Amino acid sequence: MSQGAVIFLYNGKQTIIPCMTNEKLSLICGRFIREVDLDNSKTYYYIYNGNIINKELNFDEQVNNEDRIRNKMNILVFDENTRNMNNENIKESDEIICPECKENILIKIEEYRINLYNCKNNHKINNILIKEFEETQKIDISKIICDICKEKNKSITYNNEMYKCLSCGINICPLCKSKHDKNICKS
Repeated sequence: MSQGAVIFLYNGKQTIIPCMTNEKLSLICGRFIREVDLDNSKTYYYIYNGNIINKELNFDEQVNNEDRIRNKMNILVFDENTRNMNNENIKESDEIICPECKENILIKIEEYRINLYNCKNNHKINNILIKEFEETQKIDISKIICDICKEKNKSITYNNEMYKCLSCGINICPLCKSKHDKNICKS
């Protein structure tokens, strides 16, 4: 088997771990943890090609074609603190949305209470306290999933980008955007 290398990026620092291309990623990740002297009791998330890696696969089974040619993989590493530090998957909506279906909704304020009504799905939510309203306007962007590949979600795409087809209304990740046939969905 040939030699390769995995370039781990953790907290802004690169660490290169040489490996054999038939070596399991669990062993390579273990060497990374020992090399950087990380806490072995913590949970670490390894992201490659926009997805969490499968540590049971070896380098050859996980690597994409472009990286196979150069025999190198770049893996982003996050720990549970990094992942939850700002709860980066939770974003506040730019518009007023229905807490149930996340569609645009109308708002009416009466006697220090908020009433939401007339969303696309005709939901009505009444008597929301002003201090509780902000919580109803948060969106977990990790739940916005590409309708084409069914794998990528908005929280793991570059710059949290996700597209919505104006003709058919499906969510499309940047990698699947070119695959979506706009002529088929126009009706």
